[in-house]
Amino acid sequence: MTSEMLIGIDVAKDELVIDSEQGLLTLANTAEAIDAWLKTLPTGSYIGLEATSDYHQLMAEQAVLMGMVVYVLNPRDMRHYALGLGRRGKTDRVDAQMIRRFITAERGHLRPYQPASAMQHQVALLQRRRATVVKHRQALQKALRSVKELEAPLIDTVVALDGLLKHIDQQLDDLLTLQPALKAEARRLESIPGIGRQTSTQLAVLFDRVPLSRSDAVVAFVGLDPRACDSGQKRGRRRVSKRGPGELRRLLYNCAQAAAKTAVWKPYYQELRAREFSATQALVIIARKLLRIAFSLWQQADARFDAQKIACLNNAA
Repeated sequence: MTSEMLIGIDVAKDELVIDSEQGLLTLANTAEAIDAWLKTLPTGSYIGLEATSDYHQLMAEQAVLMGMVVYVLNPRDMRHYALGLGRRGKTDRVDAQMIRRFITAERGHLRPYQPASAMQHQVALLQRRRATVVKHRQALQKALRSVKELEAPLIDTVVALDGLLKHIDQQLDDLLTLQPALKAEARRLESIPGIGRQTSTQLAVLFDRVPLSRSDAVVAFVGLDPRACDSGQKRGRRRVSKRGPGELRRLLYNCAQAAAKTAVWKPYYQELRAREFSATQALVIIARKLLRIAFSLWQQADARFDAQKIACLNNAA
């Protein structure tokens, strides 16, 4: 076989439903079955599959290693795409066909998947688990804080969860220590007022893994870009797109809350509020600027945050 193929794959825990020029195929989601099937494809074939927990990673990573171009797609996008085409049913076969049809039409606008290194994969896993612990810690505090009878055990539980978070943080630090250059870059990002240890780690891993050329691309990748909603003479309210890594957006928003209390960012926050931006809008704007500055520092070797430039940066679009 000499010409590439276009392939859509619906991923489940135990099996893969594949749609290609050769027809429909059901394949076990195991390394042996995937490797044998990939060897039947021409190098450079295009494979699209949805991000489905961790079940898609085996196929995606092996396909890239064997010279295929892989697109890991947002399941929500595929659902809307299918609805837009008038498909009323949802089955594994239909999903695979929709994915193939989507990459056939849109692959020129999609970003090919790049497998994470072992360290990056482990860091991402720990960060997701950490986010889960933080979420449940907050939920417990909100649910039980008004129950006096449970005050003591709640305190003990929170202390235990805090200990777990410290343990995860130590493991993350140990992983970064294995790559001193990356760790140094992460620590350099902490020179930005408001950026803390968890956010600097996520940003450094993101910038190291994903080749983003412009700050606008970084903002869009993280999902802090404003989404237009205009029609005719109507100019609708702008909202952030919320695409990409939700945990990183949450961390950047928290960083903005901390930054707004510093001498560097507080005047700008107050200026935004005086211009009748809501508190949430002002913090999102600051979060977006923190992200842009972090990317700018990443691109400049050994550069650190310069507070004297903040006025110029605040006037940027």
